[in-house]
Amino acid sequence: MKKFEFNPRKFASGGLIILLGMGTAIGSIDYSLGTLARMGPGYYPLMLGVLLAFLGLLIVATPDSPDEMMPSEDEVDAAAKKPSPIRPWVATVGSMLAFMLLGKYGGLVPATFAMIFIAALGDKDNSLLASVLLGLGVTAFAVGVFYYGMQMQFPLFNWG
Repeated sequence: MKKFEFNPRKFASGGLIILLGMGTAIGSIDYSLGTLARMGPGYYPLMLGVLLAFLGLLIVATPDSPDEMMPSEDEVDAAAKKPSPIRPWVATVGSMLAFMLLGKYGGLVPATFAMIFIAALGDKDNSLLASVLLGLGVTAFAVGVFYYGMQMQFPLFNWG
């Protein structure tokens, strides 16, 4: 068994995921949780928050990859010289913010579409049409599963 070594990058990334998961779980408590048979609007975010925090804990607690899987110093130096891509980060954070705002003020359909559309734009290989089609497909799936299938108490549209 490999001895635990402190890795600041893993600790920071895992810690950030833990904080995000805990924040999601704590924020979901403001909503009605319901029961497993009749889930309230806070049930799903609570489960996702707990799962996210657990995954962050796994990132922090698991040992590093074997040495042969680690990049060489030359590869690390070359990657450090490249500028960090900002587009995926902005799209990811923007999609989460859009879902939070539109989920409260717009409903499930606009929130889901905006989240998927904005996140898809984070990939430079995605076209505008592909992002729209992906947003429409995932929105239709979410409406079918969460609104009709699970009968979640999340309005499709909320005008106000």
